Amino acid sequence: MLIFSTRTAGKNGSETVYDLLRSMYIGYYDENFPEIKKTPNGKPYFPERPDVHFSLSHGRTHVLCVISDNPVGCDIEATERKISLRASKYFCTQDEMDMFDPLDLWLLKESYVKLFGLTFASIRNLQFRRDETQIILPDPAAKAKLYAISSCRAAVCSLHSNPSDSIELI
Repeated sequence: MLIFSTRTAGKNGSETVYDLLRSMYIGYYDENFPEIKKTPNGKPYFPERPDVHFSLSHGRTHVLCVISDNPVGCDIEATERKISLRASKYFCTQDEMDMFDPLDLWLLKESYVKLFGLTFASIRNLQFRRDETQIILPDPAAKAKLYAISSCRAAVCSLHSNPSDSIELI
């Protein structure tokens, strides 16, 4: 089960995305919102509900929240965000640049880093491929999907389940 939701970012995207998580959690589980802690690498989690996984992202215009029964990571960015050639060369290989749009590749790698709670420094070592039907991630148990949302692009990576075909806009 994956629950996706996005909304327009408020003045403080971090505050808005946590408000969205809170409302989604209470609405779906019909129970009090649990405490959130972070791993040493900064991945947020619910210590009292290890069966509930979530990922949060906020860009300049939108926020994205994903709740799942399986580990999950997500990222969202405005489509106008441009990834420079210099930055692209830092975080991807030429083969990856031939297969992916730079923004899509950034979103995929960022959501993968969030899925596993990795450090940003590991992003360069993650190799992604694409064939006619799927995105192939470094861990074969992980699945990914790209989304077009209003004036944004988003990516979701999940372990052991395919991300949903749609995102609910709130």
